[in-house]
Amino acid sequence: MKSGFVSIIGRPNVGKSTLINALVGRKVSIITPKPQTTRLAIQGVMHHDDMQVVFVDTPGIHKPRQKLGEAMNRMAYASLRDIDVILLVVDAGEPYGPGDAYLIDKIKNLKNIIVIFNKIDTTNIKLVTTLKETYKRQLPDAPHIEISAIRMANLEDIVAALKERLPEGPAYFPPDVYTNFPEAFNIGETVREKIMLLTKQELPHVVAVQIEKITDQGPMRFVQATIIVEKDSQKGIIIGQGGQMIKKIGTWARHDLENEYGRHFHLELFVRVEAEWRDSLLRLKEFGFTNGN
Repeated sequence: MKSGFVSIIGRPNVGKSTLINALVGRKVSIITPKPQTTRLAIQGVMHHDDMQVVFVDTPGIHKPRQKLGEAMNRMAYASLRDIDVILLVVDAGEPYGPGDAYLIDKIKNLKNIIVIFNKIDTTNIKLVTTLKETYKRQLPDAPHIEISAIRMANLEDIVAALKERLPEGPAYFPPDVYTNFPEAFNIGETVREKIMLLTKQELPHVVAVQIEKITDQGPMRFVQATIIVEKDSQKGIIIGQGGQMIKKIGTWARHDLENEYGRHFHLELFVRVEAEWRDSLLRLKEFGFTNGN
């Protein structure tokens, strides 16, 4: 049996989470059109008869502005340790720029990299050819695979490439396990995903979700969660006029959770202001972004 650990890295909003969900066949990482949706290195497990792959979906590597951004970058780089294969995901519809060069400089000395040109359905031959030439110069030993994760196109090429490169090994997870994160984390991420989809501008990036309590009563699962923002004005946006926005966030999240877990959910959402929490090492540690060092 082939098995191993594969890190999925790339700049923000290139489709890493969409790709990992498509490969695993389950939603293990939230998806929005906004950069920096993924904040933690999330593991998803792909099960095949003769192969098990543990994917690590990382935050998009970027130049950070707060301690949160620094912690996200550290997690992305840490995910490259003891990894068997690296999938470098590139947006095939965007020209090569300074951000791409910044990332390449960080990983150019690593081994077993595969360059994945995603969103191939949104680009043109001229741009893809130019990108391939550029990445061939920068990473001469890395093979190229063209895919569309959202359309599930050419994913079998990734599976075949991994089967060639992964070592013989054991299954690290039982066949019914698709992620290493606990249910509370998944519930919080689902709520945060709906906030990112329903709000605009910079608000999604100052939001954290803390699960306070989960209790079961018969077929119903009761969840109390706190949405944390940095300003009173942001709290007002989350709540909305007459409480309409927070009600919509809860409704959308509950719908997804009931589909995912096959049971009824009751979500009770609160909003709390914590000024500059993204620059608080204590809060980042509590949210799992840093070990405090």
